[in-house]
Amino acid sequence: MIKYLSLFILLFSSNIFFSQKVNPIIFIELGTGYANDFTNKGGLNQFGELNFETNKNLFSVRYSELYQFGLDILLITPITPIPVIALEVEYNEIAFLYGRRYTKNNFAYSFSGGISTNKYIQGFKNENNEWFQEKKNFIGFPFEFNVKWFKNNKSKYKIYEIIPVGKETGLGNSIGFKLLGNISQHSFIGVGIVMGIGYHKEY
Repeated sequence: MIKYLSLFILLFSSNIFFSQKVNPIIFIELGTGYANDFTNKGGLNQFGELNFETNKNLFSVRYSELYQFGLDILLITPITPIPVIALEVEYNEIAFLYGRRYTKNNFAYSFSGGISTNKYIQGFKNENNEWFQEKKNFIGFPFEFNVKWFKNNKSKYKIYEIIPVGKETGLGNSIGFKLLGNISQHSFIGVGIVMGIGYHKEY
């Protein structure tokens, strides 16, 4: 899903850019970090986000995944147990957020809140040592805070920030940090590093 989101925003932003004298502020982000589910333990958090800003008003669509792992015992024979990593919880979120974003030179910070649909899948073992899953779907209230750095002026786009290609453009990469969470039946909070591509301000 994150790959399709990335392709959509690249095509969409290119069409808008060539039809306007001033570029729109539109960018995508991918990130990873650590998050803690308040009703369980923490784990790996991955997320992708589509953002559009107008007059400091920030509109975002976020997709995130939280994976919580644990240790299980695999019995090769009754006397040869082997520890293995088992997926205990999978937490998926699709969120729609509104917030405010402030930019100065090559730096921006933003904060947002909204509503989300969440899917929570938890694995359990029964008395026969067999795994089964419990699935829940519920509404949540997502939030996030971001700090980002990006290029200050128009320049050639650089692949891997090394190889310049094409003409001077506002299209560029960004890097920063994201604090994110969700208030719901299974609330969580996390922090991660985030990288983006797009038009991060009016150039």
